[in-house]
Amino acid sequence: MDKVESSLFDGITDEEYARMTECFKTTLKTHRKGEEVAMPQGRVGVVHRGRISVMKTDVNGVRTIFEQLGEGGVFGAMLSIAGADTNFFLVAEEDCDVLYVDYDHIMKRCPKACAYHSTIVRNLVRLMAEKTQALSEHLEILSHRTTREKLLAYFRMLAAKSRSSYFTLPFSQTNLADYICVDRSAMLRELANMRREGLVEIDRRNVKLNLHKAL
Repeated sequence: MDKVESSLFDGITDEEYARMTECFKTTLKTHRKGEEVAMPQGRVGVVHRGRISVMKTDVNGVRTIFEQLGEGGVFGAMLSIAGADTNFFLVAEEDCDVLYVDYDHIMKRCPKACAYHSTIVRNLVRLMAEKTQALSEHLEILSHRTTREKLLAYFRMLAAKSRSSYFTLPFSQTNLADYICVDRSAMLRELANMRREGLVEIDRRNVKLNLHKAL
């Protein structure tokens, strides 16, 4: 199996990866577009191909995207608050291949004293911290009251991360509406207003933010 390019495997050589997949008894599963993917309990899922969204629905059936995972994205109950809330679920945005690794195989002491065990554990701890930070950023965006305030907060965050006024949205405008938890039609109207006012320029997923006007 080709190595999955993921931050979970940072510092792992191709040779170590090949040994690890056998030692950890990993499995590769295909999920079809639109399929609901079970949140791994006691396992870590790594996206080998495709995209998966982590979502939640409220009591009114309104869905919010909390995270969208591309190739190399990592998910699992121990990596998020999703394991504590049955309203969280995963959906394959397109056909996906996911590598599953049992959590116990990562954490237990390897009888062969394989060095990559310690590397994987360090990477997993770092991923937990990164996902906590991402959740904090998302909640900060959702804390704003209006659609415009939410859009500007998110765009400013993406501009800061890219260190440029130009950036690419990580998902479609439909999924953007779900991410900031607003009505899609209302969001598109607000984006049109923002374009007319010179706040943003948008070409599909490509965005230029007028940082002077957006402050």
